[in-house]
Amino acid sequence: MQLDTWPRRTAVLGGAAFVLVLAVQRLRAPSAPPKPAATQAVIKDPCALASTCTHIVDSAGAVDPADVPRFNHYLGNILRESGIDIRLLFVRGTGARSIETLAVQAMDELHIGGQTQHERGLLVLFDVEQRRLKIEVGYGLEAYFPDAFVGYLVDEHARLFFETDRVTTGLRLMLRLLQHRIREAVLGGDFDPRVLQALRSTQHFSGGAGVSATMAPAAPPGIGTQAPGLATASSSMADASPAQAYANYLRLLFDAQWNPDADVFTAQSRAYLRQLPLSPAYRQFILLGEYGKRYRIEERGDRALLIFTDTPFVSPHFLVREDGLWRIDIAAEVRNTVEHVGGAYTWAYRGAGDVYSERFGDLLVNLQGYRRFRAGDNRALPIRGAVQTGTAKRG
Repeated sequence: MQLDTWPRRTAVLGGAAFVLVLAVQRLRAPSAPPKPAATQAVIKDPCALASTCTHIVDSAGAVDPADVPRFNHYLGNILRESGIDIRLLFVRGTGARSIETLAVQAMDELHIGGQTQHERGLLVLFDVEQRRLKIEVGYGLEAYFPDAFVGYLVDEHARLFFETDRVTTGLRLMLRLLQHRIREAVLGGDFDPRVLQALRSTQHFSGGAGVSATMAPAAPPGIGTQAPGLATASSSMADASPAQAYANYLRLLFDAQWNPDADVFTAQSRAYLRQLPLSPAYRQFILLGEYGKRYRIEERGDRALLIFTDTPFVSPHFLVREDGLWRIDIAAEVRNTVEHVGGAYTWAYRGAGDVYSERFGDLLVNLQGYRRFRAGDNRALPIRGAVQTGTAKRG
């Protein structure tokens, strides 16, 4: 079948400085680092000679070598979890070919998605010399990644990190967004564009899919731009009810100027958050997972538990009442929950002996080895292959 028979969706950012192209094509993928010639990038299929394939090929030296095994492990778990083959390919220049031509050849020669049915593959191709990125989505995944979600990745999310030259961090977060969307789609969830509408109403966005724009100078990590007339969230955000305290927390995430010292957090949580480079992109990742989701609050004395009831992918929030006001206990969330990759569930409760475990321990159930709260959404992911469950650190 001819590659050019598949429909294409293309978006370009940045002119000569940065080009971001998204297309829908038939996919296949790489493995061991290709060795480019002096004037022409050459891609060979190392899977033809090896019994196993790697998910990241970095002939440009763009990714810290210490991160490569982590990427391979994470992407391998996504493949086992969902049957979707995601590959990362970095080159330093494309030689006489355009990045579009190189991507087409990589898809065809490296068999991205070839290990799965219905061309369930995705390629992230990055030319570090020209600062150009191309994301190719297999036709079998079109329903998973609607235009609204794809346009967000193209126009905004990748831009937030590639402008700061934090390639590894940007890719890690992009993969988490992709995996979250895959998980929602596997359970039959449609993408909810309301969060994107809310983000666009509070932040400055440049153009849309298919619009060219000059990239801004690199900004320090974690610094966002504030839209004209947008007021910074007040530091006084603790509230008399757990529900309103959570609403204030979401409002803080939307705000262009992140304030880790807002009193909606406990003192220990504020100390923890000051140490994190919580970038605008990461805050948007949190919002994409939580905004508009249903939840229930279990309040017991001066502690409360906020449990999501229509998504099994977001771990609960812990709240504490201090001097009559409710605050988010991020420190307790980090201590008491752990995220998982490659298994039936994406988070589990690991707390023991603390006040939350004592107050809410009767709500805990054991599901396939995962401790979770029975009041929440506990739908399990259908796992497509043999899985070796991995854990992902928070932060």
